[in-house]
Amino acid sequence: MMLFAYVAALLGVVVAIAHYVIGYRVVLQPLFREQTSGILAAKPMRDLTWTMFQLHSLVWAALGIAVLVNRWQGGSDLIVYLAILIFTVSGLGNLLVLRRPHPGGIMLLFAAAASAADIIFN
Repeated sequence: MMLFAYVAALLGVVVAIAHYVIGYRVVLQPLFREQTSGILAAKPMRDLTWTMFQLHSLVWAALGIAVLVNRWQGGSDLIVYLAILIFTVSGLGNLLVLRRPHPGGIMLLFAAAASAADIIFN
C-alpha cells in the first residue's frame, strides 16, 4: 500500500517548507536585523547560522521523498528506518525543547509513524 509512503513524503516536505519559510521570517530575519558586535556581526557567521538552521528543512524533505522513491523502486527498508529515526528524534526534540505541542513536532512524529506503517504494510 503506497498510501503511507505518500503520507510520509507529504509530511516531510510540508514540515520542511514551513520550517524554512516561517523559521526565516520569525527567527532568523529578526535575529540578523539586531545590531551586534558579537559573533553574528560577521557575515560568514550569519551565513553559517542560516545554513545550520535551514539544514533541517533539507533533511526532512529529502527523507520524506526518499521514503516514497524507495517504495516506487522496491528498495530495501534501510532508508525508511533512517527516516523513522530522524523524524522521531526531530519531532521529540521539537516537543521537548518547546515544552508544548507544536505543529511541526507533531507532523514529524506522524511522518515517522507513516514511515513505520509503510514498512509494516508493504
